[in-house]
Amino acid sequence: MSAISEELRTEQFVMSLRGVVPYVYEQAWQSVLDGTLLSRTALHRGPDGPPRRTPRSEVRFRLQIVDWRATRAEVQDARLAERLAGESAAGLPLDRGPSMCATLIRRSDRDWTFAWRYARELMDRQAGLRILEEAADAYAVLLRGGTPRTAARTRGPVAR
Repeated sequence: MSAISEELRTEQFVMSLRGVVPYVYEQAWQSVLDGTLLSRTALHRGPDGPPRRTPRSEVRFRLQIVDWRATRAEVQDARLAERLAGESAAGLPLDRGPSMCATLIRRSDRDWTFAWRYARELMDRQAGLRILEEAADAYAVLLRGGTPRTAARTRGPVAR
């Protein structure tokens, strides 16, 4: 864990999804984040103390995919709560990009839970919601066989 990550707060979104194609979902997220400077930004402690932003040329978004279908619903709920609390306590490795983590949990044949966490130092809640919306749009485009239109837009950091 980075020393910086212990000091920074994270924002966490958890959503229920239905009928997701995991690798297409990951591709949609990658396409959105490729066009977002935020996902390629690392934070480093400067000599004077405050974190310094360093953009990277390319960073791979990794979506962790887990399958809990063999577990009863009440056990899944307990495991999810435990997992989310553990992730929040662990912080994020902010000295390398992306300064976020995402997990897609298969809960039944059609039901999924998506958990996404990012450093609030890099973007605020409104920017996070915008990225969620763009990822959903990119996913729909990919499912139709199209190419998402996100690489042309590169946004700078949006801090709180």
